[in-house]
Amino acid sequence: MTATHEQLYRRTLRALVAAGVPFVVLGTFALRRQCPPLPRRLVADCDLQLPPNEAVLTHLTQLLQAAGWQVTLWEKPVQLPLTTAALAGKYYLRARRVGAVLDCTYEHDSLSWPEFQASSYHHEGLPLMRAAAILQQKAQIGRPRDLALLDWWQQTIGPL
Repeated sequence: MTATHEQLYRRTLRALVAAGVPFVVLGTFALRRQCPPLPRRLVADCDLQLPPNEAVLTHLTQLLQAAGWQVTLWEKPVQLPLTTAALAGKYYLRARRVGAVLDCTYEHDSLSWPEFQASSYHHEGLPLMRAAAILQQKAQIGRPRDLALLDWWQQTIGPL
């Protein structure tokens, strides 16, 4: 992630909060908001969890498109209004703008929307998943980039 992308994400997320869109920021972007020393090179994109509600997702898409983001569902441009049939089983919307990627998940295999809300708190005006929960997910998933992040965390911050 570049500094420009980081500013774009923060500006976009603040606009979503101001518009009343319910979401929780998760992943490495949320971790960096809580731990600024985390290197940008370890943050690939910005991940959001949203409720599985077509009205919320339609509103989100309208706001992102108005701000210049190109929103897709499985690499196809989103057709509004979104419907339950169009969203079912697809898990997330992806928004792109000037090289930045915003993944907007609305279906999750292991946690419900209320569980995401319960594991979050507001930091600098943004709803973030708590660092401990993010690190636990990264350890469970264990992809190479997750392991690189965990290694950095243990060497720089301390035990998980």
